[in-house]
Amino acid sequence: MVDKITFMETLHSVQDIMRASASPMTKEEIQVYFKDMDLSTKQQEMIYEFLQKPQQESIEEIEEQEGEDAADTKKQSGAKSLSGAKAKSAQKPQNPHFQMYLKEISAIPALTGEQQNLLYQRLLAGEEAVIEEISHQWLKKVIRIAGEYVTPRVFLEDLVQEGNISLLLGLGQISGNAAEYGVDEAKPLEQTQQKRVEKCLEGFIREGMEQYRRELEGEADSENTILAKVSLLHEARKALAEENGTDPTIEELCEYTRISPQEIADILDLHEKARQ
Repeated sequence: MVDKITFMETLHSVQDIMRASASPMTKEEIQVYFKDMDLSTKQQEMIYEFLQKPQQESIEEIEEQEGEDAADTKKQSGAKSLSGAKAKSAQKPQNPHFQMYLKEISAIPALTGEQQNLLYQRLLAGEEAVIEEISHQWLKKVIRIAGEYVTPRVFLEDLVQEGNISLLLGLGQISGNAAEYGVDEAKPLEQTQQKRVEKCLEGFIREGMEQYRRELEGEADSENTILAKVSLLHEARKALAEENGTDPTIEELCEYTRISPQEIADILDLHEKARQ
């Protein structure tokens, strides 16, 4: 079973490398980073497609999509159910790639309950070939879920990315586990069994988004803590200087603010460098 934290950290590292790289990474170069993980061939293919797609879309395609007429705009009305999530992310303009992504998934035809049931049954039987088709059916739901986690610091398109990867991992873990869900591979899934599979997949998606948001908000808390200490130290220096008539020592500042001497020294050092 793939360690989710290690997988996500590796994925983010590869994305950073690809953004900084002057030339596109090959499939083989990408796979090197995941070679120690127990990934199936299908999972590796989906990771490669996920990482490569944004880089492969051309400027001409973007301009063509942006310049389509009103008739095509009307066609996008099928994506109105996603409008709530999109509106919540209005604090950050969506890039053209993400806008195209929204348009593409709005055109994905929905399957009947019977068709979905069959796909889940094949997934539980271990047929990895259905993972991609199931994931496509979940793309709209991932966006709706992502809309619940949007904040001023956490953007919709980033949440969608995290959700899609978490979905991929979840499908990989469910694949071949018919016995765990009490399913007879020779019979169609009962409604309760199908609901259990879907609830489990949604749990994977929400867990990934929640973890991502916690990480970002943790960074925000850390930044706020640092700013608060800088402000406190500034006021402490001012107060002690007025009281004693001289600049306070680090020991005096430490006693006054309860900030460790090392932190005070680091903050003062940064302050001096900023002044220079």
